[in-house]
Amino acid sequence: MPRKDEHTPALGEHEFVELIRTLHLPRYAELPPIDLYMDQVLTYVEEQLRPLVSADEKLLTSSMVNNYVKQHVLPTPRRKRYGREHVARLIAICLLKRTFSIGDIQRLLDAQAATHELGTAYDFFCTTVEESLRVLFCGTVTSHKLGAWAIEHEGGFAFALKVANAAELSPERRMAISAATCAANKIYVEKCSELSILGGAFAEPQDNNAEGEPK
Repeated sequence: MPRKDEHTPALGEHEFVELIRTLHLPRYAELPPIDLYMDQVLTYVEEQLRPLVSADEKLLTSSMVNNYVKQHVLPTPRRKRYGREHVARLIAICLLKRTFSIGDIQRLLDAQAATHELGTAYDFFCTTVEESLRVLFCGTVTSHKLGAWAIEHEGGFAFALKVANAAELSPERRMAISAATCAANKIYVEKCSELSILGGAFAEPQDNNAEGEPK
């Protein structure tokens, strides 16, 4: 069983909620401007996403990256170096693979690539993940725009973002929002258990068959 990273202190409930309140996934233009070697890619993705997942989860390894290339989910690196397009896809893959199969992720990424530039699609996904997490954990949003669409939020916790004129969204945009919402909900369910946000919901169950059970 992987050991917990001693350099990553565990966050309490309040600290995690505050982390989500200010969460910012790197946008495409903010990704490293130079190509990275494998170990640099692994370190960078780890730094961006580790706070969102448990300390003992194997988030990304060199074997995983190589498999994604073989499965054509990730472009072949250039002279063993990975550029922005690789890092952006890997951040999305690491968030999505916790809910979807690699085959589903490939179809989703292909659909986005066919209709939007990578940077635009990636930034749209990041905003959706961030704001979906904020309405779940904080009951608020920071951005009131999702691409060209307004986010309608009157305050309070919600299970998903409400997008103005959603009927005008393309099928590809709806797919991206649905996928990002699933990724956010996966994190929420895990953190509710990990941080005991549900209080007594995870207490040891009583033995209903014990002798002397009240009738």
